[in-house]
Amino acid sequence: MLTFLQHDPSIPVDIQDTDFTRDLLGRYVCSTIDEAVNNGGRPFDVVVIGAGMFGAYAANRIYRKGADQNLRVLLLDAGGYLAPTHVQNMPHLGLNAPDTVLVTRNDQDRGARNGVWGIPWHSNEPFTGLAYCPGGRSLFWGGWAPRLMPADLATWPNDVRAFLTATYPDVEREIGVQDKADYLSGPLNTALNAQLQAVASGTSAIMPDVTLDVVEEAPIAVQASAPGPGLFSFDKFSSGPLLLESIRDDIARRWTLNDNSRRRFFLVPRCHVIRLRNSGGKVTGIDLTYNGQFRSLSAPFNLSPDCQVVVAAGTIETTRLAIESFPVTRGAYSMGANFMAHLRTNLTVRVKRSALGLAAATTLEQGGAIVRGEIRNPDGSKRRYHVQVLASAEKGQNPEATMWTMVPDIDLLRNLLSNEDPDWVAIVFRGLGEMDGDRTAGPGGTTSFVNLTNASDPLQNDGMSARAWVNFAPTSNDRAAWVKLAAAAVELAKRLGKTAGDVEYLYNGGWQSAPPPDPFAVTKDQLGNTHHEAGTLWMGDDSSTSITDPTGKFHHISNAYVAGPALFPTVGSANPSLTGLALARLTSTAVVTALTPALSARSKSLYAGSLADWQMSGAGSFLQVYDILESVGGPGLLWYTRESFSDFVLELEWQYANRTDNSGVFIRVPNLNSSNPNDWTAAIDQSYEIQIDPRGYNSEKAMENDPLRSTGAIYNVNAPIRTDVAKGPWQWNTFVIEAVGSRIKVTLNDVVVNDFTDPRPRSLRGHVALQNHHDGSKVQFRNIRIKAVVPGVTELPVARVA
Repeated sequence: MLTFLQHDPSIPVDIQDTDFTRDLLGRYVCSTIDEAVNNGGRPFDVVVIGAGMFGAYAANRIYRKGADQNLRVLLLDAGGYLAPTHVQNMPHLGLNAPDTVLVTRNDQDRGARNGVWGIPWHSNEPFTGLAYCPGGRSLFWGGWAPRLMPADLATWPNDVRAFLTATYPDVEREIGVQDKADYLSGPLNTALNAQLQAVASGTSAIMPDVTLDVVEEAPIAVQASAPGPGLFSFDKFSSGPLLLESIRDDIARRWTLNDNSRRRFFLVPRCHVIRLRNSGGKVTGIDLTYNGQFRSLSAPFNLSPDCQVVVAAGTIETTRLAIESFPVTRGAYSMGANFMAHLRTNLTVRVKRSALGLAAATTLEQGGAIVRGEIRNPDGSKRRYHVQVLASAEKGQNPEATMWTMVPDIDLLRNLLSNEDPDWVAIVFRGLGEMDGDRTAGPGGTTSFVNLTNASDPLQNDGMSARAWVNFAPTSNDRAAWVKLAAAAVELAKRLGKTAGDVEYLYNGGWQSAPPPDPFAVTKDQLGNTHHEAGTLWMGDDSSTSITDPTGKFHHISNAYVAGPALFPTVGSANPSLTGLALARLTSTAVVTALTPALSARSKSLYAGSLADWQMSGAGSFLQVYDILESVGGPGLLWYTRESFSDFVLELEWQYANRTDNSGVFIRVPNLNSSNPNDWTAAIDQSYEIQIDPRGYNSEKAMENDPLRSTGAIYNVNAPIRTDVAKGPWQWNTFVIEAVGSRIKVTLNDVVVNDFTDPRPRSLRGHVALQNHHDGSKVQFRNIRIKAVVPGVTELPVARVA
């Protein structure tokens, strides 16, 4: 077995070899299942299933947002590590998604295609499938990331609509969409957008039953400009770099400890999750295969009793896992109904440069735009659509040939420039139309749904459980809208011309002067090649008419969530990636909130005989003697990792053995794992210490009775009012420490000894810690309890500890 990688480059590491490579990245990012679950660490607080675009993104955010509670996150993926970033950020590797293939039973499955692409489900329609690797499809996607517009979201939960409106700008900035013109710019891009704007301003109806509402610059997730001086650009977005950075960040914070038990974030590849075991409406275990061998995780051994599970294995696989694990029917509605993707068309034309107002090309020219509108159905209902427009002055029939690529040297750039067409601009019009969702769909029906295959049929299972069955069947309204979408794209292209012959259309193997007589037949795409599967576990406020709530949590399972487009009530007209990432933020926050102890005016114990929720930073340790903690060695801090506190009342008892003993109670301590976990000194200047020292000794001045260092002092900040309240050796004293905003009040043995309001607070939130001051100092603590300050109550009554 491989040993786990250390952060310190001077420590030799066992990196796996093949005949061709040293697997540096896989070893630096991934762990084996045993490294993750059998290292002596606490059970995992969160398990995320699927490390693709949305799973890796959610896991990264939970790891970051859960720092104050030191939440442990386990990320499982069915595939092996492939690449750290989008494949188009690297020189040409040929790692492209394969074509679609029809798989209705196991013997039609071709296995892994193009290295990592597999089709885990069976269907009546051809699919490309899933990319089995951390990062998943986000390593390969085209990058289009438009918002869902208000009309797209009309039937979504009100709170979700408000959240998306507020959150879209942050996600757009994060993935490189906010500044659209930093990737596609220049004369061709300007001319294309201007011409399309002119078409849009001329009429709202581009043809009967199809309106053209708005034209915008292409929202493509590429950040070409650096986010700040001296920084690299983020390039084309994928979840791969986020995942790598967070895991390496976690390792870096613990490298001096050589202790995996302290780590908070693990990625384990080659894990296929079979089912989630549940009891009483709660997930209690996870059955999986690891490298083909059956394994099981369960509470309280590998999973904490309050473990939260996020399923992010793609819409279809997530739905299979939900149906396999905890199926539910809501009246006429059931899991797997409401399956949707997009109606897609692809039209390629070329337009004379003169029609676009362009002179001869002097630079590599490419441009893009998005056109949005509405289609009226035969029954009078409406649906949204958009057309992605990409243009290139490069010779040939593929405007995207060099748009999504790294150009590694100046000679290749010159070659591309020399291939610019002096007369024509090639443009692709890719239409995406909204599909109907049928929430009453299911086996025996004629519309779209996801269900399970027959598990007893060896051609319909994966050896451990049934595969998913995908029934993909557009409605009559879908088909009518699809035809109109194809015709609208042709009409939009036609209007870019000024005179006869300005526009030519690619079909029948070449450029044609007339539009295709049947645009739908020439330009329609297969349903299964959009990667936009959505809707099967749709969210809603009403548990009787939806499967998940507005945070992505299953209504009937208290600790299981979904991340990804399976949550969409409607698919809308836009690519689902931006909205899926935004919803992953919402779900991540909900997961962390669910693991955050509720504020309560009742005291709760921070120590009940176990140090599982505490961590030692620095030298020394604390002995556990029944219900007592006793300091040994030092200097260092034992800090409560599971929660940080803002306004609170902390009660505890302490006693010392000798007059030379020294200790303190630290409050509002920063997360000490944010630096070297053995370095506790950040707490000295960034938090507050309530001093315990019978002598009040100042080591710098070699003097006793220093008021700022006497028992009850806020160390080096504010002296106590009285210094004669503490009891002698081996007598229990009671501290009540109240922290509300910038005010800290200390009561010792029922006497207020300190009441200080800091005009420049060091911190207003943080952890609680106990100090072991020096070797030989013996200070004991017990009955450590904390309660929240009740809003509106300025001062809580002090309760004596019995």
